[in-house]
Amino acid sequence: MFWKGKSLAFKQIQSYMANKELSLATDLVTPELSSTLNPHCKISAASVNDVDAIAALLNAWFEPPNARVATDVTGKWIRSTYLAHAALWLVARDPKGTIRGCISSFRIQAPYPNSLGGCGVMHPWGVVDWFCVHPLWRNKGVGTALLEALDVITFRIGRKAHVFIKEGLPLMPPQMPVYTTVLKCRRAGKASVTELREDAGLVLYDYQMTEKDTGLPLIRIEGLRGPTIGPHHVRRWEDALDEELPPCIVFVSGPDHIDASRGWKTDSLISMYAFRWIAGKWLGSVPSQEIL
Repeated sequence: MFWKGKSLAFKQIQSYMANKELSLATDLVTPELSSTLNPHCKISAASVNDVDAIAALLNAWFEPPNARVATDVTGKWIRSTYLAHAALWLVARDPKGTIRGCISSFRIQAPYPNSLGGCGVMHPWGVVDWFCVHPLWRNKGVGTALLEALDVITFRIGRKAHVFIKEGLPLMPPQMPVYTTVLKCRRAGKASVTELREDAGLVLYDYQMTEKDTGLPLIRIEGLRGPTIGPHHVRRWEDALDEELPPCIVFVSGPDHIDASRGWKTDSLISMYAFRWIAGKWLGSVPSQEIL
């Protein structure tokens, strides 16, 4: 489920010990498409005409059947990602043209301060998400073909550095996460609220998931971080979660300040991996809140 040989664990540690700045991994071989990428499916860039089929695949198979959450993606939302996130969607089609797998790359800001990119230079940062293959088509090389094709295409358009987020247990060595944390969650929102006010002061990232038992949407919130945050800041922020949001389940990262008495629970372990970039002195540091 990961690009083989691209985690560069030794390089990450070596760069960290030398206190280097964040950088692109320039010593990696330039990716090339194989003429026999996969014999079972045809890999191609998705068009806006594919958004409903991609949504159907994700809603059916992105989460395992016994998961406590359900994917709730719409074709309209997938279409919006092309403009909102400069998204690139790839799909795997079987011989009859049915979409059996998909993967996406969304443009993001850099996880840590750096001098990469800039005026007149292609923005190099992306996040890999929505990697899904139909169960009957797994273990046939379809997933590997999607990953390799995404590597080639994004590299050619200048999006050379990717973040990969994994929930649950970390990947096996030699893969090494750049940063790991535990999410915290609680129920929030008010029944009379239907949408967030623009001036509410909350920054949301919709997971496009719902809790199966309640049907409530899962939302990641940018929390309060840093040594200057006091109890009064936390209290006002917690009140806003309950007063300004529609009913939902909210999630924050481990470094965020919370009031434990408000019903927060420990949720998933989350790991962030670096693909084609070296964290340097930032290895193990908290990344941008846009990412995690």
